Amino acid sequence: MNNKLLKEGLISIVTGVFQMVLFLLQFNPILALVGFPLYVVAVKENFVKRMAISYAISALIIMIIGKSPINLLFLLITFILPICVFLLLRVSRTIVMDFATFTAGFLLYQVLVIKAIKILYKIDIIAQLLSILKDMFEGYFKMVGDDKLSDKLVEFLKLLMPGFVIVEAITLALVGYYITKFVANKVGIQKEFLPFSKLFMPKEVTVGVVVFFILSLFLTSINALYVVVSNMTIILSWLLFIQALSLIYAVIAEKIFSPFIRGWLFAVLIIFSMQFLILMIFIGFLDLIFDFKKRKPKRVEL
Repeated sequence: MNNKLLKEGLISIVTGVFQMVLFLLQFNPILALVGFPLYVVAVKENFVKRMAISYAISALIIMIIGKSPINLLFLLITFILPICVFLLLRVSRTIVMDFATFTAGFLLYQVLVIKAIKILYKIDIIAQLLSILKDMFEGYFKMVGDDKLSDKLVEFLKLLMPGFVIVEAITLALVGYYITKFVANKVGIQKEFLPFSKLFMPKEVTVGVVVFFILSLFLTSINALYVVVSNMTIILSWLLFIQALSLIYAVIAEKIFSPFIRGWLFAVLIIFSMQFLILMIFIGFLDLIFDFKKRKPKRVEL
C-alpha cells in the first residue's frame, strides 16, 4: 500500500514539475515531446487523479513564485498533450483516429501557445519569425536592386503561415506517436500501433495534389482561393515527403536487421533528404500511385 502511494505521489510530482517547467519555458513544443514517456506512464492507471494532482502541484509552484492568477488558466495548455496520449491509448480504436488525435492536439497546442505567449510575454511569435525572414531576404533583394520585394515576399509568407503551422503539427504528431509506441511497449500497455515502414497515405492525398496543382496553374492573382490552394499545396507536399520517408524506411528495414544501425542510418538519410525536398515529394507521389513495396492496406490506415 505504501509503495503504491509513493509511486502515485512520485508520478504526480514529476508530472506537475515538468508541466510547470514547460509553462515557464514558453511551452516549447520540442520540450513537450520530452514529456511523452512521462505521459504514457501516467496513462497506465489513475490518469485523471494523477493529472489533477499534477495540476495542483504545478499551480501551487506558480503561485509561490509570484505569478498572477491568469497564469493558472494558461497552465492548462500544457495538459493538452497528456490528454491526447490518454485518448490514443485508452479511447482510440483505429489508426486514423490515432493520428487525427495527435495532429489535432498539437495543432490546438500550437495555436493556444501563440496566443498565450502574446498575452503573457507580449511576444508575437509570428511577427518575430516574419521579421527574421525579412532581414534574411532584405540583403539579397538590395543586391538585385529591389528593396520592396522583401516586404512583398514577407506579406505572402504571412498568408502561408496556417499551412506551415499545420505541417509542424503533423510532424510533431508523428514523432509523438512513435515515442508513445516505444514507451507503451516498454511499460506493457496493449495497443496496436502502425509501423513507420507501413505508413501509407490515403488516396485522397494523390487526388488533392493533382487538383491543387492544376488549380495553381490557373491562379494568377493573390486572392482568397490562391491562399487556400497555396496552403493546401504546402500541407499535401509535406505528406508526400513523409510518404517518401516511409518508403525509404521500408527498404532499410528490409535490408538491415539491427535496430540501432537502422535508426542511425535513417536519421542520416532524413538530414540529407531535406536537401532534395522536391525529389522526395516526387518519390512520395510515385509511391502513392505505384505502391513500390506493396504496403498499401486494404483499408486506408492514415
